[in-house]
Amino acid sequence: MPFTTVHLRYINIRESKYLIKIFELVSYLNKHTKRKFIFIIFVIFINSFLEFITIGTMVPLISFLSNPDKVLEIEILRRTSDFFNFQEPKELFLFISFSFLIIILFSGFIKILCIKKINDFGSTLRIELGKKLYKEILYQDYEYHLNTNSSQLISSQIQQLDSSLAVISESLLLGLSVLNILGITISLFIIDFRLIFYIFTFSLLFYLIATTSTKKYVDVYGKVIFETRKNIIRIVQESLGFIRQIILDDSHSFFIKEYDKNNIQSSIANANSNTIAQIPRYLMESLILSGLVISIIFVHLSGIDFYNYLTKGGAFILGLQKLLPLFQKTFRSIYFIRQEKLSVYSVVKLLKYTKKYKNNSRDKLVDILELKNDIRFENICFSYKENRVLENINLEIKRGEVIGIVGKTGTGKSTFINILLGLIKPQSGYIYVDGYKMDANLFRRFRLSVSSVPQDYYLLDRTIEENIVFGKSQSKVNYNLLDKVVNISMLKDLINSLNYGIKTFVGENGIRLSGGQKQRLAIARALYKKHSLLILDEATSSVDSETEKKILENIINNNPKITVIMIAHRLQTLKNCDYIIAIKNKKLIKYQNINEYKSKYESNQN
Repeated sequence: MPFTTVHLRYINIRESKYLIKIFELVSYLNKHTKRKFIFIIFVIFINSFLEFITIGTMVPLISFLSNPDKVLEIEILRRTSDFFNFQEPKELFLFISFSFLIIILFSGFIKILCIKKINDFGSTLRIELGKKLYKEILYQDYEYHLNTNSSQLISSQIQQLDSSLAVISESLLLGLSVLNILGITISLFIIDFRLIFYIFTFSLLFYLIATTSTKKYVDVYGKVIFETRKNIIRIVQESLGFIRQIILDDSHSFFIKEYDKNNIQSSIANANSNTIAQIPRYLMESLILSGLVISIIFVHLSGIDFYNYLTKGGAFILGLQKLLPLFQKTFRSIYFIRQEKLSVYSVVKLLKYTKKYKNNSRDKLVDILELKNDIRFENICFSYKENRVLENINLEIKRGEVIGIVGKTGTGKSTFINILLGLIKPQSGYIYVDGYKMDANLFRRFRLSVSSVPQDYYLLDRTIEENIVFGKSQSKVNYNLLDKVVNISMLKDLINSLNYGIKTFVGENGIRLSGGQKQRLAIARALYKKHSLLILDEATSSVDSETEKKILENIINNNPKITVIMIAHRLQTLKNCDYIIAIKNKKLIKYQNINEYKSKYESNQN
């Protein structure tokens, strides 16, 4: 087998490390899936053995045709004849012929079963590892997502994961091809025939018929695969772009369920489509061998002296028809597996990294930690690498206060908010909420009581309603509350002007809305949650002054107990604040009202 040996020679020490990575990827599967993997290996060995038996059975059959008078000199045929007490050579011939036919058909069935199991295993891999990788990525903390390119994660979740799973499937197919080559080659060696011809024209006619008959299935499954892949890409892009709000709302499961639903549909369609695409080849093989046996029976019973032609033709059809496709498969599998090496390395590396930082309590439901009294900052310091942003921050925020935060760009306003929410960790100091010293689990509970409108808010490519009630199924929507927040955020006139009203799709990241409209929608989303703390980070910067004034008044008047923290550059935005905090030179400076801040600000400007 020089062809196979040449290509397997590439599996050197470096390739052995790659094979370890493939098995490492399999190690992330659950026990039930691993048992499926072992069963597939068993079926592959059975298939290889049947290949050996199929070719090996040709020995007595061809011997019978070549020398019918000396057939009983062959030990195995003599014992078979004695065991079944055959009286005539024709009886023995028919027994051998039909036995061979049964073996051929059974071997074809095992091949189809083997391919079906491999494709189903690929589907299971995609469902299981796809969900695992997506879940691990989505549950990483905010700092991880700040430091990781989202396009890299999308590539890992979609393209690289698919390539890695294809590598595992191709590895199984490679094992199937190599073992089949081994079984066929041993049998042909026993028969002592050389392969000297090429595949005959019947294959062309067969595949034309197969193409026509499978077109309906290709169209159906192709559409399902196309649509679900689009949905998966959309869901992954939305969730990664919206990760801050997901962490704040603890709504990871909403996106995971949507992803899992589309992923299952796509995977099952892929498995069925791949199975249908590969069945014709094995059906053709069974038909060829069945035709060969029937022809031999016909020629023998008709008394035609054509034994030598049939013997050589049978060897040609059986050997060449089987071996050449297997050699090509072996080459293709090795080529593909080696080509996708980096995808496997990338996915295994990502799974390893995310597993290292796994939070065991993340899947558990938690109670909301509502703000009842106050929030305290004690000696908070934070740096981005070597750049100190905040230093020795001490502050107390009481429930029900409306606080304005000002400062030049880059002074640490958004950083201050992210520390407050536990999205990033300070290098030193502590935060207390109602006397609780905050840790990762308490911050998770606290974030469930916070509504936030960040500068980089993200809108889903869904309806206005779905964007406002984000994470809620339609049956759980509170339409009275929805109508209330629409009025507070001054969205009513916009919705009334649209043909589909609140059911209007906003486009990717709200592309069909203006900047001010998107900001008002983001405010409505935050208010819908009815949380005790509202954070507005330049949330009305794209809204005109008069509308901004009405929105802020509506928020305060309709939610008298809510605590509001506003970051703004326009001083008018801070008019209703109880006090102003300016961040300057890494410190906090507190002003009792807007007039005090304006006087200090104007004197500093002069």
